[in-house]
Amino acid sequence: MRVLSIVFVLIFACFTAVWGMEAKIVRLSGEVKIRRGIEEVWHPAAVEMILKEIDTITTGEGGEVLLQIDEGPTFRLGANAILDIADLKKITEQELFLYLTRQKVDQLKPGKGRRPLRTGNVSAVHGEDKSADQTKPEHTGIPWTPETNGAKALLEQAYYTNAILKLHKIAQRYPAIEKCREFHCSLGQAFEALNEPGQAIDAYETAIGVENNADCGSEDDWEQTAREGLKRLKE
Repeated sequence: MRVLSIVFVLIFACFTAVWGMEAKIVRLSGEVKIRRGIEEVWHPAAVEMILKEIDTITTGEGGEVLLQIDEGPTFRLGANAILDIADLKKITEQELFLYLTRQKVDQLKPGKGRRPLRTGNVSAVHGEDKSADQTKPEHTGIPWTPETNGAKALLEQAYYTNAILKLHKIAQRYPAIEKCREFHCSLGQAFEALNEPGQAIDAYETAIGVENNADCGSEDDWEQTAREGLKRLKE
């Protein structure tokens, strides 16, 4: 009986984790669209629209949206960005580091007869090629730009643990981003804000030492940002 009770609690926790959170659109401008659950079709967003954790929101060039999370704080998503509503569910540092540890385990070569662990997000269940979807706003820049703009919004609005998690998931989908100094600087800034100097130093040092990928654009300013971060942390 006790085992059944525990199973029930776990199932209920999983259910509420997926469906419990809501975000309401309170203001928008420009092109803003939403995608429901695992649908492939994007729909025009509207003020007062309620979004669930399994939904996704995206903005075009010049688009902007203000979300109210669970009738509490607001969150602003700027232009040329995409974000799963689940990314707004604040996670603890403990949950973050458990995920990062699990990610390291996933990267280990599985032994005979073992299957590697997998972690994912809402975006991962959709097909990668959206070129045929004429309902989606046209995003500009390199392939990961809309997602990194979503991660930047998390970082700028003090969702530090969420930003780190989002950046790691982006790197899983676009491994080439790990050749970009901006990616590692963003990780460094988030870890620094969480008062995790060791992790921040590692990220900044990686940013300085990385061989810049041509897709990253101009990275000189980010190298300077990394050096300034190291100076702060090592003084």
